[in-house]
Amino acid sequence: MAALALFGAVGAYSALAGDRLVAVVAALGGIGVVVTALALVGRWAAFLPWGFVGVGAAYALFLSLRPGPLDARAPIVAAAFFLAAELSFWSLERRDWRSERQVVVRRLALLVSAGLATAIVGGLLLLVASERRSGIGQETAGIAAAVLTLVVLAALVRRSRQSA
Repeated sequence: MAALALFGAVGAYSALAGDRLVAVVAALGGIGVVVTALALVGRWAAFLPWGFVGVGAAYALFLSLRPGPLDARAPIVAAAFFLAAELSFWSLERRDWRSERQVVVRRLALLVSAGLATAIVGGLLLLVASERRSGIGQETAGIAAAVLTLVVLAALVRRSRQSA
């Protein structure tokens, strides 16, 4: 249940790092984790996104209530959220783990790499967004990083749907 631990960490961070409407942020995150847990126990893939929405809403509310424009930990939160979502869907797949040991190891390596890439690209976007003086080079790098992020996410979604 690593996925629930990661979602719980995102929800807890959202509640504990903020100082306004902490109970509301915590409730949203808690509801998201509970819905995700119920979806995993019941093996209801259609309900998983609703749990993701709860945890994401908690983080979004935390961000909207922050006095500063950027959250320095956003790339780590994004990577944790991404890994939790992937692990959630992966846990619903029916597989014979003993006969597919090499496949599992490769998939885990790909998942960790994708999580690391999410954090790196998020860090680059944060760096570009935090610069006060931005030239055409920085703007281009930011756009390229955003496009790359969307391409990677689309490829991973397509790949996960093909394997399901």
